[in-house]
Amino acid sequence: MSEQKKASFMEELDRWTESTVIDPLAEATLAADEKLYQQLVEDIKKAIRTKVLDSYRNGQAAGPRPARQPQKGGR
Repeated sequence: MSEQKKASFMEELDRWTESTVIDPLAEATLAADEKLYQQLVEDIKKAIRTKVLDSYRNGQAAGPRPARQPQKGGR
């Protein structure tokens, strides 16, 4: 039985971007409906803001990361 690997954050973000941003814009462009296009732009902006806020909140809930120790011998 093969185990399914959990998608990385970037893979999930790519799928979300395709379904939430690219596909709706492509459909509106094909429909050539200016009103629909403008509404989609607003909906997409809201979806992006929500996604970023969710990510921010998840980071806050995870708590601070330990400070990195300086590397020896240079930079």
